[in-house]
Amino acid sequence: MESILIVTKNKEIVSNISRIKLQNHNLLILTDINYIKHYIEEYMPKYTILSADFKNYERTAEYVNYHTESELIVMDSDSEKSNITENLCLGRINNLKHLEKVLDVLDNLKPEIKDKENKCKFLNQQIISFYSVQGGVGKTSIVFNFAWYLKDIVEGKILIIDLNFCEGPSDLTINLDLNISPNLSMFIEKITQEDNCLDKSVISLDNKIDILQPPLSIYQSDKFNIDMLNSIIYSARNKYNIILSDVPFRYDNISLEMLNLSTASVLVLSPDIKLAPRIRNFQKFLPLNQEKGIIFNKVNNSDKKYMSEYKNILGIPVHGKIIFIPEENRKMIINGKDCFNILDLQSGMSNLKYFVFKDG
Repeated sequence: MESILIVTKNKEIVSNISRIKLQNHNLLILTDINYIKHYIEEYMPKYTILSADFKNYERTAEYVNYHTESELIVMDSDSEKSNITENLCLGRINNLKHLEKVLDVLDNLKPEIKDKENKCKFLNQQIISFYSVQGGVGKTSIVFNFAWYLKDIVEGKILIIDLNFCEGPSDLTINLDLNISPNLSMFIEKITQEDNCLDKSVISLDNKIDILQPPLSIYQSDKFNIDMLNSIIYSARNKYNIILSDVPFRYDNISLEMLNLSTASVLVLSPDIKLAPRIRNFQKFLPLNQEKGIIFNKVNNSDKKYMSEYKNILGIPVHGKIIFIPEENRKMIINGKDCFNILDLQSGMSNLKYFVFKDG
């Protein structure tokens, strides 16, 4: 079923839109015009009804007209003064009843027959969060190994968001021997001043992988909030094909919101069946329709039986295992002539490609 996106600040409409029931379309409501790109990319609405009450709404109207397949309808406009002449411009829609009449007309329009090749649009942005319910499972190593694996098989760029806030540089920063700046502190300080503050906050590892490092102090970390995280994800979706997030095991708002914003979540575990009750309790924080999976790390031959037990207990698909590597056999990831201080787990990364290539 196709969708109609309504972008408005009208409190009556926002509060009561759920009362309107359409036969042929789903209704979406958005009150913050800054997130319209995200909504259009995610839901691909057939129609976008945009209120002219937003400041600089013409810029958004141009984006909808020239960069999307959504048909734009401008409401609350002064049609004589409007520069958006190629669209249907409505007068003031002051209440739900006025809007309902417009939606009824749109809902009953006969759909145009389009070429088969234009019926589908595939989004290439994937936001995959890695989390755990225990320490020492190698989650950060797996996140980086997956990024390193993907860089040679996907088009576009990859962003790693390191949310392991601590005092001083994070494990990822240390193990990759990165410069400590730029980092998330720059984003926190510049978010109200510059539109491109995300670009100035990431550090490029090569031409395919960028890393957003955590702040260097808990004081700076405490300034980071959910709105800032949403702003990062919104900006990153317009630049990166794959966004990987290293989420610490904390029940704080930032960690939970990152999981909520993700298209997929990967639970990294050691094969210890005793953790099943803790995982089951944590599942309530994950979106119901989100792609989910488990990957086991540091698995010995004697541990294999636990994987099927986890699947039966939790109902989360198990996407593979990474065998424990004895110290004498360990190799680090090589980057040209340099060597990262991160264990080479590339042989186990193909187990995770399902989250990027659903038919893989």
